[in-house]
Amino acid sequence: MQDQIKSNQYDQRNIETMETVYGRGYLSAGGDEEVAKELDQFELKGKRILDLGCGLGGASVTMARDLGATDVVGYDIDEEVLSRAQLLVDDNQVGDRVSLVKSDPGPLAFDDNSFDLVYIAAVACHMENLSDFLKEIVRVIKPGGWLAGSDWMTREENEAYRVWDNMLRERGLNFYFVDPAEFENALLASGLSNINLTDRTDAFTGFAAASKQSVEGELKPALQSSLGDDGYRAFLNWTQVRYSGLNNGAMWYQHFRGQKQ
Repeated sequence: MQDQIKSNQYDQRNIETMETVYGRGYLSAGGDEEVAKELDQFELKGKRILDLGCGLGGASVTMARDLGATDVVGYDIDEEVLSRAQLLVDDNQVGDRVSLVKSDPGPLAFDDNSFDLVYIAAVACHMENLSDFLKEIVRVIKPGGWLAGSDWMTREENEAYRVWDNMLRERGLNFYFVDPAEFENALLASGLSNINLTDRTDAFTGFAAASKQSVEGELKPALQSSLGDDGYRAFLNWTQVRYSGLNNGAMWYQHFRGQKQ
């Protein structure tokens, strides 16, 4: 993975905040049900799967516990989130099916044609050179195997988009959004075919609305206690801006898949 994602790593307080809002194992909305939707076309039993940018391990555990996966490699550059992910793996007793690997930014530490399926969720948007990133993923997919996942994509660079983009930049976060056509072209250029993009923006607008309501209401005391007043206001602003961006047509959220020939 690229060097620029180093600055997007999480400390323990970030992790606890995200899990409070989004559920254990997740740094963003959707949870187990969204993982199941992303992978509903695939038989995972007997397949070797790479969960690239696995974060807190929610997807890796869901694949093994709920979707029948028997060999999942969770791969991330962030030691803090992997430590938390290991607790989730242990608590769900799926350590015989899920292994976690700490990586360094750069080329993937796997041989060519190593995996039947690579799963990525909200990872590609951190990559300045999307084509090179996808080509490196395709290198480790077996012929006939698949890349599947989801990501944020530009819809319209309107005022809501500019507010969202400015918020991310002010916080020093690295995002390189493209629109669905650019994303599909990058998938094609990487050597994938049988490409499909499925719009999930309405669902994620609903998730964002629910998160905003929770942060403004029932979760406010716990978040204020954990983050302090300034930290709570910053996180509230994050949830409000994300909802506005989705609700006002600035961003898409898309599932995608493509097959290596």
